[in-house]
Amino acid sequence: MKSVKSTRLYGAARENKQEVKRFVKFAVVGFSGLIVDYTVLNILAHIFDVASWLAIAIAFVVAASNNFVWNRLWVYPESRQHSLWKHFPTFLIVNAVGLGINELILFLFELPIEQLVGSSIIGLNLTKAIAAVIVMAWNFLVNRFVTFRDVKWQRNARKPAVEQKEQFESAL
Repeated sequence: MKSVKSTRLYGAARENKQEVKRFVKFAVVGFSGLIVDYTVLNILAHIFDVASWLAIAIAFVVAASNNFVWNRLWVYPESRQHSLWKHFPTFLIVNAVGLGINELILFLFELPIEQLVGSSIIGLNLTKAIAAVIVMAWNFLVNRFVTFRDVKWQRNARKPAVEQKEQFESAL
């Protein structure tokens, strides 16, 4: 059995530690957006009795705005050297597609999940959780490679061959 350290994924992560850190920051921002999203969704849907599709749309827009601000300030601080308007329209388009994915998942799964669990509150939130996982993957990939494509990848500096050889020999 291969050890984790001998896998390609581990090797790629080691060579791209800064990008792995960026992904972790993205996930933290995404989690904060998810909290904003769930909070607004549940307030609108269960306190103000707004239709699920509209509550999800409003909550998603509020959360996407939260995420843009934090992505620009913390995850991709290099992007601040450009005008806000360079990234914001693309970010909105990416999130509009994400909203479409959310709505599609709601349309396909909310009622069956509600019937399965026997609760509209749990059904809606479980459906939203499924959508959140899918949309997070979409958002990270598209925002990294499209919206913030001008932010340079931060690769680890390669060690000189002599230093690598010394480390190898000392490990023996």
